[in-house]
Amino acid sequence: MTEKDEVFEKIVLGEIEGKNLAIHAYDGIVWKIRSGFLTLLFGGWSILLTGIVQTKDKPPADYQPLAWGLFLFSLGFAFGARYVDRSYIRRKFRVVLALDRIIDEIGSCAGDYHKLSPELLRVAGDNPAMPYDSAGYREASRAELSVYLVPLVILVVVIVIVVR
Repeated sequence: MTEKDEVFEKIVLGEIEGKNLAIHAYDGIVWKIRSGFLTLLFGGWSILLTGIVQTKDKPPADYQPLAWGLFLFSLGFAFGARYVDRSYIRRKFRVVLALDRIIDEIGSCAGDYHKLSPELLRVAGDNPAMPYDSAGYREASRAELSVYLVPLVILVVVIVIVVR
């Protein structure tokens, strides 16, 4: 193996390591977005609802316009958080698919790393031309529904039951 081949091999191995690190970093970002969203949403609503229930001078029904207004705010917050979440999920799966392709190409190139597609050695997460749609992406998209849609449904039920 020539010195040039060794350098190219180190570049490829470094790229594989970098893509693995990127995947874990994207997972961490998504975890922070989702847990932050749920914490702020339920924390804020629990404070509001506790205040409404504990207020003795006004009936809970008087707070219904406020509750629906805050629900609309929560709806906007959920859409915004989901949009940011979806962006990072797409980035993550661009990297996942690029890593999978690198591994496949390494297996088929029989040690000649010069045969690898140069596109796969570039930053994949920020490249909108890279594909992201996969079974894992679709599963992550379904998980988004449980994080961003289910709490809103629960809020509607709570508003209808508690603030009536």
